[in-house]
Amino acid sequence: MWFGARLREAWLQRIKFPPIGHQVAGREAEEHLTKIIAAGIEGTYWRMWEGMRIPNKDGRRREVDCIVVGGEKVLMIEQKHWSGEMEIITEEGRERVLQHRRSGDTMDHGDVFGTIKLKTTILQHHHGASEFFAVEMLPFVIFSNHNLAVPDSVVAREDCWSLTDILDYLPKSGGNDPSKDGLSVPHAALAATLDRLGSWDTLHHYGGQQTIGDIYSVSENSGHLASLFKQHRERITKIKILADRSLWKAIIKRPTLTAELFDEEGMFEVCEVEPGGYLNYRGAGSRQRKTLEWRHIIGMEFTSRIVDDGDGVPRAPTDYSKQ
Repeated sequence: MWFGARLREAWLQRIKFPPIGHQVAGREAEEHLTKIIAAGIEGTYWRMWEGMRIPNKDGRRREVDCIVVGGEKVLMIEQKHWSGEMEIITEEGRERVLQHRRSGDTMDHGDVFGTIKLKTTILQHHHGASEFFAVEMLPFVIFSNHNLAVPDSVVAREDCWSLTDILDYLPKSGGNDPSKDGLSVPHAALAATLDRLGSWDTLHHYGGQQTIGDIYSVSENSGHLASLFKQHRERITKIKILADRSLWKAIIKRPTLTAELFDEEGMFEVCEVEPGGYLNYRGAGSRQRKTLEWRHIIGMEFTSRIVDDGDGVPRAPTDYSKQ
């Protein structure tokens, strides 16, 4: 690689993708809630899952922000970290939740309360338990931002909880714990079903931006990583990309990237990566696939359990095809 090309490659690797403000705030709010719940069930038999995606009959997967199994009911939690003011309007018997933002814009979020109830029904059908193994599920929405004005009529709803409501329900609050001797048989069966589901993959850009979604495949021009990814896709839990990104070092040698591949036991493979190679992914909430070159990536975690069949069609890994 000649001198000018080396400097250009080093410059490309130094392009930063900064975090997106509202995404950071939402992610931090979700992490805050799950940390509180984790502390509230620590040392008990209760279980919690974040961002579980439940498959529907049509192949779509519906995400639930947080699921808590323990006690007498299963908590199905939809978290909204909005600001401004909200109102609920009803048209033709269906609710629509509107958010009036400080900027003056109005966001129509649809039937937020109905959506979490629908996801609960989908989970019940997916779990497919007999009457003996049936568990009572409690779907609700929590509005976690104190900068959101919520009408009293909404706060009073049974399917609208506050953080205090959640804390009061958890066993570490000092209340009675029906699961103190272990999860009931129906709850344990549901937990086994949830353990087989996946969440979102996380893609880390250089500069701090994160994208959650599904990572499908890598390009053939990614170097040895391309064959390793195909061979071990269902085994890989994390990939780290190491780069120097020094303009000074690029003067004397070609900038390179190194990939470290991890499974549940730790790092199992190291290889060089071609900076101009790329991976194929789809961000959450988007219908379009995108590509991102390795020179702009610092790492990724795999939890979606979705792979590419080679023809551009995502499928579940073999071990999870039952879902």
